[in-house]
Amino acid sequence: MNKKGDIHKIYVDTNVIINYCTGVPEDVQALNYIFQNREKEVLFTSSLSIVQTITNLQTKKKTRKAFSKQETIDKLNKILVKFTILNLTMDDIYNGSQSDSEDIEDGIHYVLSQKKKCNAILTNNVSDFANFTSILKISPQMGLGQIKSLVN
Repeated sequence: MNKKGDIHKIYVDTNVIINYCTGVPEDVQALNYIFQNREKEVLFTSSLSIVQTITNLQTKKKTRKAFSKQETIDKLNKILVKFTILNLTMDDIYNGSQSDSEDIEDGIHYVLSQKKKCNAILTNNVSDFANFTSILKISPQMGLGQIKSLVN
């Protein structure tokens, strides 16, 4: 298994970005730690994640009102400068649909992560990536102590 220092490139899943923007404590702590310890050249997300985040933030949820256009832009402007954004292509969609995942979207996120050979994914849905054994799954629910032991 990976030891401290083995994690070089991290892909951040949509759900973590959404939770960060909406103030979920574990996600905020995990991403803030990673932001402090990784440059954008080795910290990735995708254009797919950005669009999914926008859609989610601008949709009313049971526990919160929808973000306005300006609130959404402000949240994204704060966070997106921390990432290298990987663009989604038709090949990524095709390859993701052909992956070992039952969920095409998760397959696409995995394919996108492999464009830059990410060796870890930060996600709240670790089980969604269980079939992808070449990538370490890290979750904010692991707690900051365990994340620090993996990501220096």
